[in-house]
Amino acid sequence: MGKFLARLLLLGFVAIVAYIVLLYKDVPLTEINFKDMLEENNLADLFSSQSETSPELAVNNSRSSEQPADGQDGGADEEAPEETEKASAGTKAAAEEALKASPYGELKLELAQGFQSREDQFTATYKGDRNKLSAEMKGIIKEALSLDDYSAYVLESYAYTIRSWGGKSTITVEARYRESMEETAVVEAKADQVLVDILKPGMNDHEKIKAIHDWVVAHVEYDQSLTYYTAYNAVSLGKAVCQGYSLLGYMMLKKAGFDVLIAEGAVNTGEHAWNMVKLDGAWYHLDLTWDDPVGVKDDKIRYNYYLKTDEEMRRDHTWTRIYPEAATAYADTLRELEKEGSEDNKLRFGALKIALGLHWLEPENTVAGVAELKQIIASAASSRSMGLQFRYLDAEGFPEALEAAFQHVGGGIGYQASYEPYGGEQSLLVHLQLKYP
Repeated sequence: MGKFLARLLLLGFVAIVAYIVLLYKDVPLTEINFKDMLEENNLADLFSSQSETSPELAVNNSRSSEQPADGQDGGADEEAPEETEKASAGTKAAAEEALKASPYGELKLELAQGFQSREDQFTATYKGDRNKLSAEMKGIIKEALSLDDYSAYVLESYAYTIRSWGGKSTITVEARYRESMEETAVVEAKADQVLVDILKPGMNDHEKIKAIHDWVVAHVEYDQSLTYYTAYNAVSLGKAVCQGYSLLGYMMLKKAGFDVLIAEGAVNTGEHAWNMVKLDGAWYHLDLTWDDPVGVKDDKIRYNYYLKTDEEMRRDHTWTRIYPEAATAYADTLRELEKEGSEDNKLRFGALKIALGLHWLEPENTVAGVAELKQIIASAASSRSMGLQFRYLDAEGFPEALEAAFQHVGGGIGYQASYEPYGGEQSLLVHLQLKYP
């Protein structure tokens, strides 16, 4: 039996060599590259399949499964910028049509459906040049993942194998996810329940985004153990790293009817993820994690990273991928909305501006330097006011300026001052209490 198998294998090898010699009968045998010839004649996959793996977490989250994205988790290599805006920047139907119309469109959609179904293993097929497919497969998967940020950012790792015969290739993808479909269903149910509770009838879109922001910041805390990365962790345990905050924000904003995406880049502590949301036709950055700072004991909700422009965000965030431009200052938007429409709308947008702390940007609430500081303190002292609140523009020089202002006023007036950085600017939000003799 053993001799029979050996002879059979030998005959098979001779037949293959004979086939090759017939094809290349004019080429000296010593110059024949057997590997190249097999590939040219679609015979390579008779002997082995090409396996290609990528440790990337997602199209917009390029890192290995051992190093998930987060601002406080350490760094990783950055990728080159992508050439087009992410598909999630538009409606899903439009994104699917755009993807379908692109090169390898049908394949990308088939792969996207596999990832979105959260299957551990799935296949897709392609008819065309196998070598080009292999060379471009990594980019094809990236674009497939760009169709749905939620699927992309719960993906832990994937590997794919391409097997080809003739002009047809079968791509088998094996994937691991941080969150199962059952866990995502829990997140969806929780999001639906919360949205019913916090989105009141008659709310405008501006008020809805604030309500969602406030709920996430109030009900999730940063996971300093760097263990929990999903929205499921955020709703079931009440803790997650930036990826979990962003996934939960994405889910809630999308269910509330907003165009939303997950952005990624770096901060001073490493890699980081946050959201972008489209409001009244303009895109804004929204960093839920950094509005919920670690180590703060009070229950105050902060808005330092709420609906920011690219310019405002770049003070301490960087990114290389192409996202929709965020160029409209939200303070300017609210200022215009406060002037327009009915009295009710004016009151509502005015109240929203105060709640977000954007009223401190107005000239009447801003003190530019020492001369103005002396003037407002003297005015308060003459009317025996008990307290002052204002935004002071020169954060670095404020302690000396405050001391000089009270020396100028004289009269034995004492004070107690507290102040904190205002937003990401070089200014301070100041609270003064005056004490009279």
